[in-house]
Amino acid sequence: MSTTEEILNATFKNVGNDFGYETSAEYAAFRDLKVRWQRSYKWADFQVSDYLRDAPEEVLEGIARTIFTKIQGDESNYTDEVVGWLTAPEFVERLQPVYIQRDRRISFEEGEHKSLEEALDRLKEKGFIGDLGKTKIFWSNEAISGRGGWSSALMKVITVNRKLDSDSVPDEVLDAVILNEVANIECDFAMSPMDRRRTVEDRMKLYPGFDGISEWLEDHSLEA
Repeated sequence: MSTTEEILNATFKNVGNDFGYETSAEYAAFRDLKVRWQRSYKWADFQVSDYLRDAPEEVLEGIARTIFTKIQGDESNYTDEVVGWLTAPEFVERLQPVYIQRDRRISFEEGEHKSLEEALDRLKEKGFIGDLGKTKIFWSNEAISGRGGWSSALMKVITVNRKLDSDSVPDEVLDAVILNEVANIECDFAMSPMDRRRTVEDRMKLYPGFDGISEWLEDHSLEA
């Protein structure tokens, strides 16, 4: 059952009152799951991802309390109810297609020179990854400098930079970029950004020749 905008607004308003803020909130169709806000000394206006439209009130309240706590400058983690709802299989089943449709960086075309499926098969054969379940993988629309790949841990979507779709790119480089994103998705959602980064780095250190691969990526204006 969808949570109406009135319920969203009332939930954020009630939490805002506890923190001394006059508050308003509305849903917005962002690509990513996020909450934007503007605030003054005692006023705050929120735009909340419409991916949360089906969230129960206790989840909305938990998110609001976490945000207001951080606005005050204090550390706060999401509640177990929030984490459980966001990481439930039903969340991905329902919203992954919406995310894919909204992400204009994604291409639905296969690679001209490299195959993502063959890369996944190589990683599986070598024991670096197992069954990826609901995770989807795509090439990007454009070849760009920057990251070799990126991913949404919540939506379980990996996008590989089209710049790697070239015969000049060693297979082990493509495979390492994909493994890096798989490692990110498979981290515990509740991990802090620092712990997540360390966990991914530790996993990548097990990949043969990763230091050389990192140098190759850097030489080609990319990073894992």
